[in-house]
Amino acid sequence: MGSELAPAEQAVLLERHRPVLRFDPQYDYRVLAAESAVNNRGNILRRFDGELIARAAGDPPLDINTLTRYPSGLRPRPDDCLAMAPDHPGDARRMEWEEAHRGRIYGRVVEDEGRIWLQYWFWLYYNPKNLLGFGKHEGDWEMIQVGLGADRSPEVATYAQHDSGEARPWREDDMEFAPDDPLRPVVYIAPLSHASYFEPNSHPYFFGIDHPYADGPVAGDLPVVPFGPWVDWEGRWGSTERTIGGRIGGGPRSPRRQNPKWERPGIWHRRMRHRRVRALLGRTMHALGGLTYPHPPGIAASPEAGTVSVRWELDGRGSRRGRHLYITLHERHFVIASRIVEDAGRTGTTAFLVPAERRPTAVIASAYNRTRQRSDIARATLE
Repeated sequence: MGSELAPAEQAVLLERHRPVLRFDPQYDYRVLAAESAVNNRGNILRRFDGELIARAAGDPPLDINTLTRYPSGLRPRPDDCLAMAPDHPGDARRMEWEEAHRGRIYGRVVEDEGRIWLQYWFWLYYNPKNLLGFGKHEGDWEMIQVGLGADRSPEVATYAQHDSGEARPWREDDMEFAPDDPLRPVVYIAPLSHASYFEPNSHPYFFGIDHPYADGPVAGDLPVVPFGPWVDWEGRWGSTERTIGGRIGGGPRSPRRQNPKWERPGIWHRRMRHRRVRALLGRTMHALGGLTYPHPPGIAASPEAGTVSVRWELDGRGSRRGRHLYITLHERHFVIASRIVEDAGRTGTTAFLVPAERRPTAVIASAYNRTRQRSDIARATLE
């Protein structure tokens, strides 16, 4: 299923409603190009039993074209998978700077159930969300879609949250739009899970809570590009070695293999409509949780020869007192280094080694209490 619109018309519509993504300011994994899954040194393509098919910068070589043209006459199998080198946050941060891997959104247009659907898919390198240590997985394909009516005006939107999601009508009371362009929807990306939400703050789900923030960088300039032939690849975009029952904790399927999102977006939208109660529950939980959020830390930062020294101070009592710190070093909105300080104490210092060729501009810190609630962020600018 596709669209009868000419490619030029499709491109105009996709650009007109290109989403604005909002991220946690301290989060390592943001949108990258699909090529990041195959070009990074140390990444491999393998069978489930461990047989090597191709290796990045190796022999046989692995690149994005390998997913559609296997070496040595081999044929793709559904249990094939990409497996990433072990430094997931470091590699993801580095590739965010590289032109070949810089973030982009993959767009497509499909007609279904009397609407034109604009789908926007985005790739993230790693998903650290877990429950009791289970559920982390390499690679993540997420998406949203906008449904246009007969006059090509937007009527509805659907935001994916892994196998679930949420649907809303296209109006100001239900959605947020770019301040300078009311035709572009704002999408709040939850840290760890990468689920897409219409609004920030707390969002409960079965066995967990997502909490996207509104204080992070705005990814409003990501270009919309078409999919390549790799969208049909049968394997998984991440290692399947530690899955539970062969289903939980594996890398995602290619977008083309994620149905009904791909083939029947209208049906998928109807399935996601009845989520109002969860949204209201999340707002209530956020209001109640705000009574015990820890105070933001006080921080001061100073650059030295090849390092940045950070001093912190925590205050508050009981649940309002921060117990742990998460500190990130930034160059503009990019995270270039991070550190967790457990049982931080009321005052203390730490130092970051500045990565080669990076020029840090700020330090951001947040405090967590005993129940892992996060404070507002504190920022120190580096001259």
